[in-house]
Amino acid sequence: MKELIYWLWFMSLEKISIKQKNMLLEKFESPEVIFSLSPDTLAKTKIMDQIAVDYLCQARSLDKARHDLLVMEQNNIHLITRYDSEFPDALTNLYTPPLGLYAKGDRSLLKAPLAIGIIGSRNPTVAGEKYAKLFSQSLSSRGVTIVSGLADGIDGKSHWGSVNELGSTIGVLGTGIDICYPRVNKKLFELMAEKALIITEFNLGQKPLPYHFPQRNRIISGLSQGVLVIEARKKSGSLITVNHALEQGKNIYVIPGDIGGANWAGGNQLLKDGAKLVTDPNDILEDYIIFDQTAKSSEESNDPSIATMATAEEQQLFDLIRKGYRTIDELVACSGLPISQVNSLLTMMEIGEIILINYGNIMLI
Repeated sequence: MKELIYWLWFMSLEKISIKQKNMLLEKFESPEVIFSLSPDTLAKTKIMDQIAVDYLCQARSLDKARHDLLVMEQNNIHLITRYDSEFPDALTNLYTPPLGLYAKGDRSLLKAPLAIGIIGSRNPTVAGEKYAKLFSQSLSSRGVTIVSGLADGIDGKSHWGSVNELGSTIGVLGTGIDICYPRVNKKLFELMAEKALIITEFNLGQKPLPYHFPQRNRIISGLSQGVLVIEARKKSGSLITVNHALEQGKNIYVIPGDIGGANWAGGNQLLKDGAKLVTDPNDILEDYIIFDQTAKSSEESNDPSIATMATAEEQQLFDLIRKGYRTIDELVACSGLPISQVNSLLTMMEIGEIILINYGNIMLI
C-alpha cells in the first residue's frame, strides 16, 4: 500500500516526461527512493534540467496520491506497475514503456496467449462496421483477445463483437480510467469493466487531450501479436498504430476496400506496401495456429446440445474442440492452460468417453 502511494505520486508528475521517469527508475529503482533524493543528487544525474529538478522537489506531497488511492479502492481500480508480475512482458520492451497501467476488469487478459489489435476509422461506412463486428466475433469465439482503443467507430464495433462473444477484449484508453470518452460508449465502457478489461497509463482525471491518443497507440500494438486495419484514411491515427506495430515487429493485416473511397485509402496503401490482405478471420489465424480448415463450425455441427463438463477448464476445452480445434497445441494456445493440465484434462475426458484421441487428432464422441 505504501509503495503504491509513491508510484501514484511519481506517475502524476506532469512536467517530467515518461522518458525521464524511466531513466530515473533505471537509476534509482523505486519512486520512494526518488521522492527522498536531494536536489543536488537529482541534478547530478543530468536526466533533467534545473527547472525540472526544482519542479520535482516542490511537488513532494503525497496528499493527491492518497486521495487517488482511496478512489481506486472504492471503484475496484488497480495499478499494475512496470515491476509487477501482472505487467505485460511485451510492454517492457517498448522504446518508452509505460510506468504502469491502471486497470479495471479481468487483468488475466494481459497475459492472453494470442491478442489481435483491431483499428480503423471513427466514422466508418456500414461495410467497415460490419467487418469489424464479424472479425472480432469470429476471432474471439476462437480464443483470441481483441485489443482496441474504445473510440467510436471501428474500435467500438470491435469491442462489442468480442464482448458479446466471450468478453475477451481489452480497451486501451487515452484518458484517465475514471473518464469515459466518448460518452456514446458509456454502456460499452461499463460492460467491459465488468466482463472484459479496460486499461490506461494516464492518471485519474486526465482528460482526452489530442496527444494522448497517439501515445496510447503504442500500447495497443504492444499488446497485440498482429494488427488488423479496417477502413483507414491516408492521414489517419490508425497509421500511427501501424507504425508502432512495424517498429515492434508485429504483423499487419488489412481488409481491402473501395479503391475510390477516401476511408479505405490508407489501408489500400498498406496493402501496396506489403501488408497481408485478409478477407476471412482464418487468414489471420493461420499465422499463429495450425487448425483444421475443414472442421465444421459450431453452427454447422450435428452434435447434440452443449454438454456440461465437471470443471470450468474441461468445459473450456470441450467448447474449443467443438469449435474445430483438434490438436493439443491448438488447445494450449487458445485456452492459456499449461500443457500438462491440458493433457491431464484430455485424459479424463477420454476416460469419460467424451472425446477420442486418434494419432494426435481429438474428436468428440
